[in-house]
Amino acid sequence: MQLLLITGPAGVGKSTLSWEMSAQLAAAHVAHAVVESDELDRVFPRPDADALGRLQPGATDVSSINLAAIWSTYQALGHTRLIMSGVMMHLNFDKRWILSAIPEARITVVRLSAAEPTLLARLAQRETGSGADEQAQRSLRQARRMAGEEAEGIIMLPTDGKRPAELAGFILRKTGWLDIVDQQE
Repeated sequence: MQLLLITGPAGVGKSTLSWEMSAQLAAAHVAHAVVESDELDRVFPRPDADALGRLQPGATDVSSINLAAIWSTYQALGHTRLIMSGVMMHLNFDKRWILSAIPEARITVVRLSAAEPTLLARLAQRETGSGADEQAQRSLRQARRMAGEEAEGIIMLPTDGKRPAELAGFILRKTGWLDIVDQQE
């Protein structure tokens, strides 16, 4: 099971890139699934440890439970490839909960980056309302922290001045996902 984990600060283009990679894979008839990690725990109120433990003993996060459930359906349909996007501020921790949901996953991490003015401009296009300023500051903090982290084993990909189609093609060629001979629907 191959998992492309698309990470980076808010506003860097993770969702757009995931959708473009999906479109390119679909055009090449390569079976795959796409999951945005933000949607795995978008629930209020957040379940406490007791509620999660009733669903899965020892569980501490609803994201892992939901990912396991979603992936079991895709796997039953014959899929072996998953594109997953999310900020992933704590990559080692995030890999652990992903692997607890999909133990057989071989994870390839792609970390997107962009200059601060680019991030702010992208966020201004999508964020509206009272939380926009807070989201912009959070994204800048995320970008600065990620820029200072170890990048060994991670595909680093600056997005400034590049189109999603160009970035998606690069990743899919680099990972071999467009070179697949046995393409199942």
